[in-house]
Amino acid sequence: MATLQEHEALPSRRSAGAFPLRGYGRQELFIADRAGPVSAGVVSRNLEEVFTTTGTAEEARRGAEQLAEAARRTSDERLRVLALCKRAEAGVLEPELRPEIADEALSAVREARSLCDELGDFEEGEAAATWQTESSIVVKLIVRFVAEVSYASARCQVRFAPGDEEAQAWEKRERDRALDEGSDAAALCRVLGCRKGEAASLSTVGDAYHVMKDATKAVDYHKQALAVFKDMGDKSCVAFAYTKISEDYRELKLDAKKASNNMKQAIVLFQELQNAQEEGQCWHHLARIHAMAGEAESVIECITNARTLFQAVKDHASETRAMETLVQMLLDNDRYEEAIKLGKEIVTVNHAAGDKEGEARSLTKLAEHLLRNYDWANAEKVASVANLLFKSLREKEGIDVTQRMKDIAEHQGKAGRLEASLAQQQDFLHLPQPLMIDPGRKKRMQEAYNAFAKAA
Repeated sequence: MATLQEHEALPSRRSAGAFPLRGYGRQELFIADRAGPVSAGVVSRNLEEVFTTTGTAEEARRGAEQLAEAARRTSDERLRVLALCKRAEAGVLEPELRPEIADEALSAVREARSLCDELGDFEEGEAAATWQTESSIVVKLIVRFVAEVSYASARCQVRFAPGDEEAQAWEKRERDRALDEGSDAAALCRVLGCRKGEAASLSTVGDAYHVMKDATKAVDYHKQALAVFKDMGDKSCVAFAYTKISEDYRELKLDAKKASNNMKQAIVLFQELQNAQEEGQCWHHLARIHAMAGEAESVIECITNARTLFQAVKDHASETRAMETLVQMLLDNDRYEEAIKLGKEIVTVNHAAGDKEGEARSLTKLAEHLLRNYDWANAEKVASVANLLFKSLREKEGIDVTQRMKDIAEHQGKAGRLEASLAQQQDFLHLPQPLMIDPGRKKRMQEAYNAFAKAA
């Protein structure tokens, strides 16, 4: 497996074959501008922006659309590469993983890499010589495209890794690829002087080790990224690195104190930046840390802070995810009534936001909690409403799940009512208690009677 040091010298073993230089000589120092001021300088700024550390899937999606539109207007394939990388990033940033999201993101990365290959190809020696002698803007920009594609690919490999039951198979197939591409991107960015890209790529390598549950290496790479971000003086990126280190300590090292300290550092920085969205996410992460330590009241305080911030930026989806964390903590601490009350509030928040899918899913979770606590009547009502919502959305999986929940609640409710009715009439019906089926009972009773008669 390659290390970052093995990728220090350009061209690296992966990117050497993908240097898109052929056909872009010194005479084409600027990207063709057929419909507006789209110059190499603009593309350079776009490259810097795609090495993102914070933001939402929606913001990434809008950025991808803008780049794709610019690519269509100018017929420039390099802008199209950036648009595809940005589209992959939107999938990575989606809070809820679904197969179609993963497929779209990975497809975008494959297409971006294919475009880079089509733009031009040098032998390793020729690429190295060109890098040493050429100083044109285009050469440097194209190498940065390769770095961005490697970065996007590594992030996708990490984000869309399967669950624990498939982790071993994923490790064999994709571990080296994610680490190599992250290292490639970091090495390319280092040579090009793109500090943000270098640090973001180092962080992605740390993410890969995090998925593989290698706590020591995950923390090490995230701390390397933190050092570069600090050297840059970018507070937002520094805060991002602190959240990564905090997650390493919480999920891998199970060290609540260090996890909490790092997350608090991130909160302070986002407060200084007045970034309510990211600060809210940090309060949510801190709530999980306190939940791990069994500090219920601190969890409630953190979620309250997170909700206030998410409400301020009108992000109901993040607010309901934070509320769900609190619901689980309340259930874990046998505070059932509070949990159910908060679950109903989640439904209300989604309904007020006009989020039908979110409302249906929150109703489904509420019905699940009711079923687990044997509240059959209310579980049936809630599952029925969720079922109707999923039908209006034509979502088959949701329809099937809620129908099963509804059937279970209805069956258990009827069984409970029948048992209660039989108990009330016990003295009059002369039924054995408990009422049960006993195959062969009649035969055993006959044999016992025959033995008694013979003895008499």
